[in-house]
Amino acid sequence: MKSSHCAFALIFFSLGIAGTAAAQTRRPTPGKPAVKGRPASKVAAPPAPIESAKRIDNSAEEGKEPLVINKVKIKDPVLVFYQQTAPTNAVQQLLMDEKNLPLLKTVPLEELVARREVFIDGLGNYDPPGTTADAQKYRLTGVSLLASSEKRRPAPDGRSTYARLKVPSPGELYVVRESAEGYRHFVSGPQKKGSRIDFAVNGLPGVDSVRAIYTLRKIDASERGAGSGDIIR
Repeated sequence: MKSSHCAFALIFFSLGIAGTAAAQTRRPTPGKPAVKGRPASKVAAPPAPIESAKRIDNSAEEGKEPLVINKVKIKDPVLVFYQQTAPTNAVQQLLMDEKNLPLLKTVPLEELVARREVFIDGLGNYDPPGTTADAQKYRLTGVSLLASSEKRRPAPDGRSTYARLKVPSPGELYVVRESAEGYRHFVSGPQKKGSRIDFAVNGLPGVDSVRAIYTLRKIDASERGAGSGDIIR
C-alpha cells in the first residue's frame, strides 16, 4: 500500500515540475512582444534641440522685453520654403532638422512656428555674442545664404520645397525671440514663376512672436550694419 502511495506521490511531483517548466517556457521574453505579430511599444519622439543662453541685452527700449540670444546646434538643418495654401500664396522660410520634415504634412503653420523644434529665418541684424573676438566685425544675420547654392527638393506636404544648410563650423546657430509683426514680408506669388515682397500681408495671423534663427557673419568695414558679409566657417 505504502509503495502505491509513494508511486502516486512521485508521479504527482513529476507532473508538477513538468508543469512549472512548461509555464517558464511560455513566459514572454522581457522587452519583446508576448504574442507574435503584436506591435512593440512606441518609441518616444526625439527631443527638441537644446538651447543655451548666450547673451541677454538689457539695453532695450523702455517697455520692451530684453533681447535674449540663445545658441543651438541642429544635426541636419534644412531651410524650408513653406508655401502657404490659397488665397495668400505666401511663402515663409522655416528652419528645422531634416527628420522633422513630416510635420509639414500634418501641422498648420501657426502651430509649426510655436514648436520648439521649428525656427523661422531671421529678418534682424544683431550684435554678436559678447564672447566673440573682434565682435565689432561680426553680425548675426538670417540663414538664407547658407542654402543659396543648394538645389531645392520637394517637401512632404506637396507644396513646399527645402534645401539643406551648410552650417558654419562649429555648427552653432543663434535663436532670438522676436515679434511676429515684422514677418509681414512674405513672398507672394508662385515660387517657380518669380516672386515679390508684400509688406502689407500678415503671413502669420494669430501669431504674436516667433523664434527666429541666425548665423554669425563677418562684415566688411564698408558694409557694417548692412547685414551682409562672409559666413564664418
